[in-house]
Amino acid sequence: MDSGQRLRQVRLSAGLSQSELARRAGISRQALSAIESGAYQPGVTVALRLAAELGTTVENLFGGARASAPLVARTPANAACAAAARVALARIGGRLVAVPLPAAGVALTAAGGIVARELRGSRVEVEAFRSAAEIDSTLVISGCDPGIAVVRDYLARHQPFAEIVPVAAASRDALTAVAQGDAHAAGVHLRDPATGDYNVAAARAVFGRRTFRMISFARWELGMATRPDAAPLSSIDDLARPGLRLINRPPGSGARAVLDEMLAAGGIRGADLAGYGDTAAGHLEVAAAIAAGAADAGVTIRLAAELYHLNFAPWREERYDLVIGEEAFALPSMQRFIDALNSRALAHEVAKLCAYDTTRMGTVAAL
Repeated sequence: MDSGQRLRQVRLSAGLSQSELARRAGISRQALSAIESGAYQPGVTVALRLAAELGTTVENLFGGARASAPLVARTPANAACAAAARVALARIGGRLVAVPLPAAGVALTAAGGIVARELRGSRVEVEAFRSAAEIDSTLVISGCDPGIAVVRDYLARHQPFAEIVPVAAASRDALTAVAQGDAHAAGVHLRDPATGDYNVAAARAVFGRRTFRMISFARWELGMATRPDAAPLSSIDDLARPGLRLINRPPGSGARAVLDEMLAAGGIRGADLAGYGDTAAGHLEVAAAIAAGAADAGVTIRLAAELYHLNFAPWREERYDLVIGEEAFALPSMQRFIDALNSRALAHEVAKLCAYDTTRMGTVAAL
């Protein structure tokens, strides 16, 4: 049974005429007739409306549209993507992008496909496990916020056709990924030393004259985390204490920028600190390294320190925003994502689970 026949069967089982279902889905009866006859394949928005009105999923209605032949996708800049690599699949700027995923952390990561073979020019051939509609509804969010997992779970419960693929990256690298078409949105916390404002100057430096949108996500506390059994750090000078080992974040990250600013104010050279050149990919990784005894101290957010039961000395409150390219901003999946950010229920959930200030979550921070 093809997707058109399946749609007709589900519609009849629901006791709906073509005219009634078309009216509810906001399309013409002629368009619905064309879909049922197989003459027209609906776009993501129409497919979502039809599935919602019929109380089912896009996969159940149009799952037959899943590609059986390998797909050719572009890989992000500087991303290793060898054969058999697990990838997430999304459409960014009209191009199919295969985003490499970690093989496994403490849990196996689901994947949208697997690389069949490498091609020339940063392209790969992918065996897809997602339908075209599911790929079009996937958003790649690059950044360092662990709280994106809460948003991802919220969308899975309330908007099952919008999937988030979080990609760990320093703030500046996340901006570059969006500007290069490797991600839909970038999570950023970069303070402009000249003005004290957050993220706008950094985004403009990367995007140039191109238009972007900036949506507020949250405010969080950034500071120094240390092992519970370690001597407390009363000042930045204590980082130079003999025997103390630091774990740092990569260049371009907001946490490293804050650390470098504090060290410069104290007249301390980073190169003189043990562990200054050792980096962790994200805030949770910093806390995990300290908890495991691989380091004694590191700059991270309160959430990470508390999850790993570390001591935490707050340094400053920061604004974490999402920077979105103009084209990605208009996507139906992105609009559903932003709608979720404007939900008080989600804001309350993130605030409670992450200890963030979500008062302005979902509001426009800059155009």
